[in-house]
Amino acid sequence: MREPLSYEIAHGAALAALEAGRAEGHKVCAVVVNRSGVTKVLLSDDGVGLLGVETARRKAYTSAVSGVPTAKFAAFAASPQMQVAPPHLVDANLLPVAGGVPIVTADGEVIGAIGVGGADDVTDDRIAHQARDSVAKIVA
Repeated sequence: MREPLSYEIAHGAALAALEAGRAEGHKVCAVVVNRSGVTKVLLSDDGVGLLGVETARRKAYTSAVSGVPTAKFAAFAASPQMQVAPPHLVDANLLPVAGGVPIVTADGEVIGAIGVGGADDVTDDRIAHQARDSVAKIVA
C-alpha cells in the first residue's frame, strides 16, 4: 500500500482547480479528500456559496469511496438496477453529479479524490479532471 494522500498533493490539486476555474472566468470550490472520504483540503473562491462548497465536498467523497468519476457514478445511479436502492438512501453523502474524480496511483490504487463545485456540472467535471491531472506525476 502506498503512502496516503499527502497535504502537498491535496493542496496542489485544489489550487490547480481554483486556477483553472479562474482562467475560464468561474469561481469554484475545490475539495480534496483521502481514500476514506475525509476532507484534507478545501479551497474556495470568494463568492462561492454554501451549495458550491457542499456539492464539491460530496462529489469528492463520492468519487473517493466509489473509486470512479462521479459522472460515471451518476450514470450507474440512474440505471434501472439502482431504482431499488437509490444511492442517497444507502449513504446520504453520495452525490451522483459530475465534478468529482479519483486520485489514483500508477498501479491503480485510489488514494483520494477531488470534487469541484460552483459552476455547472460539465465545467466542474472538466476542472476536476484538469486539477487531478496536474498532480498525476507526483502521485505516480
